[in-house]
Amino acid sequence: MANGIPFWQEVRQDANPWQEFWGESYGLELKQWLLKPVFDKLEAEEKIGNLIIDVGSGASPVTQLLKPKPARKRICVDIAADNVGSLNDLRIRLDAEKVGQVGTLSFRKALIKVCAFLEINPKTEAKIERADTMFFADALNYVDFRKVLNGFVKYLKPDGRIIVFNLPHRGNWSLFSANGLKDNSQLDAFLEEHHFEIELEAFPKKPRNETDESGELIVLVARKCVQA
Repeated sequence: MANGIPFWQEVRQDANPWQEFWGESYGLELKQWLLKPVFDKLEAEEKIGNLIIDVGSGASPVTQLLKPKPARKRICVDIAADNVGSLNDLRIRLDAEKVGQVGTLSFRKALIKVCAFLEINPKTEAKIERADTMFFADALNYVDFRKVLNGFVKYLKPDGRIIVFNLPHRGNWSLFSANGLKDNSQLDAFLEEHHFEIELEAFPKKPRNETDESGELIVLVARKCVQA
């Protein structure tokens, strides 16, 4: 925030990124425009960490905006991922709803790849809370969002964070899950139930006179609290 103005409003007054970038696509430029200040702030406060999981990453993961660091690793999970990787970057093809389902072949294969990537032995290392940050962009409409979030946050460290970029009802309706995110109040309820503290909840494209935030584009950061 500069001079009392939220970061998502620090743009030219005549700019209209919604129409310019959103259109009928998933608007990578708009995501970058809205998320880079969030990433930069979290980086400056050393809140991103070294292990990042990008769920529903797509062909151009917006987490590429995060600066590479020697110890930083990123795992991108997508139902259409290309299963390639590098020393610090791994792409896993997996239906996000299968996370944690050890009885499914796709999850077992994904788990083997992740363990090899992280150089850990799942048979001898029982602790599963490893990720520092998890990112969900334009994914929660298409899946049973409670199942997916619950499945992934088991792998999130205490004090780790989830970042959500989502617009309810936006996308290919024919592919939406019956249990997908219908409005933002459902997300708030899930986070409260699972002991998350919301650190940022912004609605950067909400019309000026609109009071109902349930169906608006949301940019959210929430911290997994340490339970007593």
